[in-house]
Amino acid sequence: MGADAAARLRYAGGALNHVGRSESSMRVLQVMAPARAGGLESVVVELTSGLRRRGHDVQVAAVLAPGTEQGHPVVQALLDRDVPVHVLVLGTRDYLGERRAVRDLLRSLDAQVLHTHGYRADAVLGDVARRDKRANVITLHGFVGGSRRGRFYEWLQVQAACYASGVVAVSTPIVQRLQSHGITRNVHLLRNAVAPAANALSRAQAREALRLPAEAVLVGWVGRVSHEKGPDFFVEALSRTDPVVHGVMIGDGPELEASRRRAQQLGMADRMHFCGMVPGASRFLAAFDAVALTSRTEGTPMILLETMWAHIPIVATAVGGVPDVLSAREAALCAPGDVQAIAEAISDVVMQPAEAAARAAAANARVASEYAFESWLDKHEALYRRVIGR
Repeated sequence: MGADAAARLRYAGGALNHVGRSESSMRVLQVMAPARAGGLESVVVELTSGLRRRGHDVQVAAVLAPGTEQGHPVVQALLDRDVPVHVLVLGTRDYLGERRAVRDLLRSLDAQVLHTHGYRADAVLGDVARRDKRANVITLHGFVGGSRRGRFYEWLQVQAACYASGVVAVSTPIVQRLQSHGITRNVHLLRNAVAPAANALSRAQAREALRLPAEAVLVGWVGRVSHEKGPDFFVEALSRTDPVVHGVMIGDGPELEASRRRAQQLGMADRMHFCGMVPGASRFLAAFDAVALTSRTEGTPMILLETMWAHIPIVATAVGGVPDVLSAREAALCAPGDVQAIAEAISDVVMQPAEAAARAAAANARVASEYAFESWLDKHEALYRRVIGR
């Protein structure tokens, strides 16, 4: 590895522990610029650890800004699963440094596939693999839109999809978006999957651990507290429900303080509980009488699948890949931004627990049959073999 790249690279897992290679095992480098929590990050943790259990040499490069690398929860989650992590400490716009570091990693690991996640890695790194005659796969986890900057990043991802060896789209709307740009070659609809949370807590244990009222009616909201996730819709909707209903927000992000202020303005300071970022949040889902997903835009949200596994009633906005995963038989679905409909759906869950429980049972049966974890790994293995074979 060149001196320039070596100065940026820190291996987070001690001595490299390549899995035992066989003729059928594959060598894959996954790259992301992880937030401290999120659906994309959960997907990478589950995918890499699952493939390593199957005997593949899968490792991760995590691109982090200076000062954020110490104790990063996603890096730690990967290490806890015995996934080797290469931490690339780079400036926000040090794209050339990132390309050099990833190129040298690909060569030192002799990786057959570079698999990128997120707009930065997708846009910056695809041709690094192709120039080295290696396959590159990108996963499109969802388009956020919104600002001019966000739309530009989406445009870059679409351009990357034109040339990638394989494109994983996690929802039907993403496939349709690519088709609208004339991109159909090597596009694979591969919705996210999830396994039951390890060491899941009971209702009482989860409430105690999160310091929540033991007997209150609790509606949970879990995710990155940012505009596209609709935390403002959640707070507004809770304010229109019976005062016995409390809201719980798990997560961190740029809209967290605004959500706190809005709760105070609405006189809900005693009904809204802000837990901040909670590692392994799916372990705590039993604390809730319902989980609300109030997003403006989505791919296939992992928290939705995790809640289905946990047998918890769901109130969700019908955006992105959500209607792919849930119908009105399995959840209360609302139009995005319809705060009154969200409030009424939450109230119905509280007032009609038997019907809510029946929908939760149907959702659990659906996630077990259609979003099975091992089948999801099978499809990734098949995709890797296909692009390597080319």
